[in-house]
Amino acid sequence: MIQQPNCNCNMKKLYSLMVFLACLSLPMALSAQQEGREISGLITDSKGAGIPNVTVKVKGTSGGVTTDKDGRYTIKVPGNKAILQFSSVGFVEQEVTAGGQSVVSLSLEASARKLDEVVVVGYGTQRKKDLTGSVSSISRDEMNLGGVTSNMAQAIQGRAAGVQVSQTNSAPGGETIIRIRGGNSIKSTNEPLYIVDGFISSTGKDINPNDIEDIQILKDASATAIYGARGANGVVMITTRRGKSGKPLIQYDGYYGAQNISRKPKLMNGLEYMTVTNAKAAELGNPPEYTPAELASGISTDWFKEGTQTANVQNHDLSVSGGSEDSHISLSGNYFKQDGALKETDYSRYSGRLNMDKTFAGKFKIGANIYGARSFSNYKTYDGNIVPSNVLYGLLFTSPAIPVYNADGTYATRKGKDNPIAWLLEPTNHRYVNKLTAGVFAEYEIMKGLSARVNAGTEYYTTKEGYYLPTTLLSGAKVKGQASVNDLANIRNLIEAFLTYKKKFGAHYVNVLAGMSRQKDVNDRHYTQVQKFSTDKYLYYNLEAATERLSSVSSRIETMLASFYGRVNYSFNEKYLATFTLRADGSSRFGPSNRYGYFPSGSLAWNMSDESFVQDLNVFSNLKLRAGYGITGNDRIGDYIYMSTFGPTGVSLSETSALYGGIVPTRAANPDLKWESTAQLNIGLDMGFLDNRLSATVDFYRKKTNDLIFDIPIGQWWGFTTQTGNMGAIENHGIELAISSENIRRGKLKWNTSFNIAYNKQKAVDLGDRPYIITQTANPDGSVPTADFTKLEVGRELSMLYGYVYEGVIKQGEKYDAQPLSVAGDPKYKDLNNDGAITSADRTYIGHANPHYVFGLGNDFSYNGIELSIFFQGAVDFDLYNMNRLLMETYTGKDALNRWTPDNQNTDIPRNGYFTSKYGGYINSRFVEDASYLRCKLISLGYNLPMEKITSKIKNIKIYTTVQNLFTVTGYSGTDPEVNTRGGDANLAAGLDFNAYPPYRTLTVGAKINF
Repeated sequence: MIQQPNCNCNMKKLYSLMVFLACLSLPMALSAQQEGREISGLITDSKGAGIPNVTVKVKGTSGGVTTDKDGRYTIKVPGNKAILQFSSVGFVEQEVTAGGQSVVSLSLEASARKLDEVVVVGYGTQRKKDLTGSVSSISRDEMNLGGVTSNMAQAIQGRAAGVQVSQTNSAPGGETIIRIRGGNSIKSTNEPLYIVDGFISSTGKDINPNDIEDIQILKDASATAIYGARGANGVVMITTRRGKSGKPLIQYDGYYGAQNISRKPKLMNGLEYMTVTNAKAAELGNPPEYTPAELASGISTDWFKEGTQTANVQNHDLSVSGGSEDSHISLSGNYFKQDGALKETDYSRYSGRLNMDKTFAGKFKIGANIYGARSFSNYKTYDGNIVPSNVLYGLLFTSPAIPVYNADGTYATRKGKDNPIAWLLEPTNHRYVNKLTAGVFAEYEIMKGLSARVNAGTEYYTTKEGYYLPTTLLSGAKVKGQASVNDLANIRNLIEAFLTYKKKFGAHYVNVLAGMSRQKDVNDRHYTQVQKFSTDKYLYYNLEAATERLSSVSSRIETMLASFYGRVNYSFNEKYLATFTLRADGSSRFGPSNRYGYFPSGSLAWNMSDESFVQDLNVFSNLKLRAGYGITGNDRIGDYIYMSTFGPTGVSLSETSALYGGIVPTRAANPDLKWESTAQLNIGLDMGFLDNRLSATVDFYRKKTNDLIFDIPIGQWWGFTTQTGNMGAIENHGIELAISSENIRRGKLKWNTSFNIAYNKQKAVDLGDRPYIITQTANPDGSVPTADFTKLEVGRELSMLYGYVYEGVIKQGEKYDAQPLSVAGDPKYKDLNNDGAITSADRTYIGHANPHYVFGLGNDFSYNGIELSIFFQGAVDFDLYNMNRLLMETYTGKDALNRWTPDNQNTDIPRNGYFTSKYGGYINSRFVEDASYLRCKLISLGYNLPMEKITSKIKNIKIYTTVQNLFTVTGYSGTDPEVNTRGGDANLAAGLDFNAYPPYRTLTVGAKINF
């Protein structure tokens, strides 16, 4: 059982308040207004085309309605003196007195587009025109094009400059990594901070994309410093869908699809494999491994084909939203199911969200945001290790001369090893994840311009992983079945309160924010592993039935964070802007002497397009210069690492005595451990042309992270070899460009383009007393010693690939003295130090794994109800070490047929069996490949049915089809240039392609229906 963490917050009161809010808001939100009279109308642009999503409201109220897709609206007004306000991004706001009219239709004049758009920033909102920091916005329309995305991170890939999103493998529900302007840390996480509807979330990356209204990505220190100790890696602000005033809106969005592996490995058939294997034995002076009868048997198993399948995927989202002028509600539910390309793998998720708010007398507003999800994964072991349970390794490198099944239906084996299909189908690997987030808020306008807000929230997250190794496998039979259960429970409680004061006097405007917050996290873990069962039927559900306990571990970790923060925004005449922030964070992750950190920032902006000398140029519709500098921190470093910790051990007092339980120190204390801090300078320029139909943003940044936290070698008299401490610095610098344009806007024909590209380069500028750090090792075949693979050195980039320089194959009759044990056909490495011998001193840097450029390009077309979107994304200037290629040409790949032989010397592939020679398994440049790629990420084609000609009961039906990952242009020979076998260690340990889950090409068909 998962033990429920205790919490200082009064949970009963919190949930009681949420229930009260739900009961209070639901009937108010969905009921129509009972007073006043209705006014309706049509809102058009200068060409007479209806404008959708225009906000129409009665002046002085907080609610309103929006126009439908044709530009029509209906609103209730309290009387003839009511003033109607019409506003939409890109158009000049207009006001009309209701009078005695029942129909008010008008044409909106185009304005400097997008400048009045409101974006979400920390603890508030700002007009885009007033921003002084670097912020990227991603709309719901950009994310919700019908492609298969199981989480938010997949939906935003390639959509924002300077934001690198990579899926480490394509397994259903697989991990996705987000990096904003490179990585800042060696030992700490480099993931950004996620804020969902104003609440800090540890699971924001996994949110259902259909729930999202828009995303703002805060990138520079002036924008993120308001989050202090957690802002160094950037901040992703997620706003979920809210109800809008007007009639209830019911929406359905669903699709079905099929997924196929887009790039398959080229493997030998059975006869080819047996022939090559026998030739290898002959070269070694051994008898043939396969007899003439076996060669003539016709056995040829394509293990990769046997273990993979066409996978189905489906997604269904249903939502109901609505409200009155002072209350709003949105309720949604989602079901997502994705089968894996590997058989017996799949991922499914149920989720639901409730957002609601109610305003009383125009001054007091309360609301709640509740989200729950349950997911299930049926997964297998697929990672960079060579173990029998690694099914991908088995599918790629098992002999095709073995059948899947024997004549009696049992799994075929060879040399006492299970075949990969047995490993794929027989073991049980389950993962259940439950998430519940609940937040409530109350906001009160104390006086004109001064308001107070209180947020309180809870996030509860549990994971249960169950594993069973049955006796139907040889390895399972040896231990009579083996089972394990890993239970994790995490709870986070947050409460914060802040004041906001806004005042405009003359040409001056100030917006002052001051607040405080308190957060507590409790993490529990219970892990048990047992073996020796009387039957396989229990799986992992009855561990007490086992007779031998292998391991039992439990732990609890509690952390606290207390914060004070403030921000001042100032503008003069809306031309000259300034923002200053300061946050103080106190974290229990650090010792008393360094518990508090202080994180200031400041930024300035100049709206140059408001100056007469710029207006006289008649070139720019928008021109703004921005500059900012700030310091942020990173407290996500692990728990209790400044303390000396202890763990259990067993001690035997003699050779024959039993073990006695005890504890021993497991980590050296460092009470002086302090924050990693990142200082960042950002200079940006926003430009608009042709009434902002063409806009561009350029940002240059340089940031440096000081006091890096990592393990520092210490004298062994301490009883430890390392101590966690601060030493060293990393620097990132880069430039970002984002361009958007309305190429065509003529009646019903529209064509929009968006493009972004970012350059980032990072390097170590200080490693203290250490000349270098080996950040990753690789073990090519499980038999050779582990080899250094990536190395970090002052002045060098992170994740630099490290190894020998390959110079070709040793020719027939050639004697290479630097490799005295090599023979003709062996690989030849460069003697870099010219000492006459190939040794570890001849290793050097042979590639770099972090892309220097990432980009995205989208084109959206629409005409008379037809919509076409085409999106490309890619990365340029980085390398991958293709370890799959190394092993495939040694064992089962087609390339082995072109190996070096005395009769085939004009080849770059060494002789048969070279891999087991002294130099064969070396990490070397021959397997380092340029992985730059351009991927056709998504093509979406849809048609909006003319519902006005069909029925008035349905507002809109859009049918669509999408193709994802249609093609990839790359010189990389592996299955996917985006892969990163080491997953979460992407900053320091990127660049390895080894047994990664293969990527998909996906075709879906779906429909969106609005009632």
